[in-house]
Amino acid sequence: MRSRGRFLGRVLVAGVVAWNAGPVLAADPDIADDGRGGATIVASCVIPQVTLAEPTGDQPAVMLGGISDLAVDRADVAAASCWKAWVVTDRGPNGIVEVDGREHRTLVSPSFAPRVLALAIDWEPRHPPKLAARVIQTMPLVDRDGTPLSGRPNGLKNDPHIVDPSGHVAIAADPDGVDTEGLVRTRAGGFWVAEEYRPSLLAIDGDGTVRRRFVPRGTSLMGAGMEVVDTLPEVYADRRDNRGFEALAITPDESRLFVLLQSPADRPDRDTAEQVGNVRLLAFDTVTGRPAVEHVYRLGDPSTRGDRRGKKPPDDGKLCAMAAVGPSSLVVLEQAAGGVARLYLTELAAATNTLSRTTAGDNPPLESVRDLDAAGIHPVEKTLLADLGPMLEEMRSQAGLLDEDAGPLKVEGLAVIDQQHILLVNDDDFGVGNDDTTRPSGTCLWLLRLATPLPSAQL
Repeated sequence: MRSRGRFLGRVLVAGVVAWNAGPVLAADPDIADDGRGGATIVASCVIPQVTLAEPTGDQPAVMLGGISDLAVDRADVAAASCWKAWVVTDRGPNGIVEVDGREHRTLVSPSFAPRVLALAIDWEPRHPPKLAARVIQTMPLVDRDGTPLSGRPNGLKNDPHIVDPSGHVAIAADPDGVDTEGLVRTRAGGFWVAEEYRPSLLAIDGDGTVRRRFVPRGTSLMGAGMEVVDTLPEVYADRRDNRGFEALAITPDESRLFVLLQSPADRPDRDTAEQVGNVRLLAFDTVTGRPAVEHVYRLGDPSTRGDRRGKKPPDDGKLCAMAAVGPSSLVVLEQAAGGVARLYLTELAAATNTLSRTTAGDNPPLESVRDLDAAGIHPVEKTLLADLGPMLEEMRSQAGLLDEDAGPLKVEGLAVIDQQHILLVNDDDFGVGNDDTTRPSGTCLWLLRLATPLPSAQL
């Protein structure tokens, strides 16, 4: 996902998580909370560059970048100082060019296949602690015949218009094109991935073969090289451009996926939806392949007076990271304009299930319901875990983005290690700036310690 919003400190935060229970890292008494918002950077490292795709024709080589999610094998974390993790790239190098006074989105390498990468992460809890990581496997996503997927849009009515770097030639549509953003790994060795275009959920084998793509009802992808199943609610097709599914999590028993739209859907229109701040959170049954529950997540500080009665949410709110820490509890990373980046512990047990309302016609649209109390809708409960805003400039420096022209720092992957430790990774946009020029790039990992541990009952 590429965003053009301006943020304090030029930082954008996003991401997603995989979870299994149990504390693993001992608290370090020499690393104390510094009072900057409830979290401290324990260690960081830049992942060495590798080539993801060789140059072909007029398309340049694609180097490590575009990381959009992170999942860590916590069995490895508990057993050794070398952890195994997986990350997923997005659709490939992309930017924005201006032609005749109009901005156009570009794909620099239209043939690039989004892929899952395996990482080896070395952790040494010495003084100071040491963190290092390297790519040990790259796995392009392919259809059932072994043909690589692409990052091109599908060519449906609400897909973005994407052009080549010149800004004049439209990129050909692809029914198997995906903009992958969220990743979880199953104990059987497969993956679930959330993507933005349709939006959709992808069921993927351990070798990168996409077997099924779950899309909103009524969606037809003629010529797709995988099974397309239209079981998701139809209203999800009204997702805002470039704001489809982003945050993905899986319950400890792997029976359900939780997936969030990144921002309110354009229902009945974008202006109304942005003024209200209701985002749909869907629970998906991994056994039946059907939606199970839907809840409302309201953007903004839940302690603000009038939050549930319609107080305006923060500008350009986004939900791009999520981890399940129990059957009905999630850690969510929320961001907004002005440098807002906060971790919330959310509880779904008491939230209203709005799925029947949605499937019955959704009238009026949930996105337009300003007073949730009056409508009898109880949103997801939110409790602040940490405000990450005070540390974002330090993270930007550690990622090597020292020049303002280097673009924003975008953290798009998040994994919960234990009650007090969280691992983050950034998306460097493959080193492509908004004008399709190259800029300093680097994929960085951070290990954070929360000042307030997650409740033990959740682990």
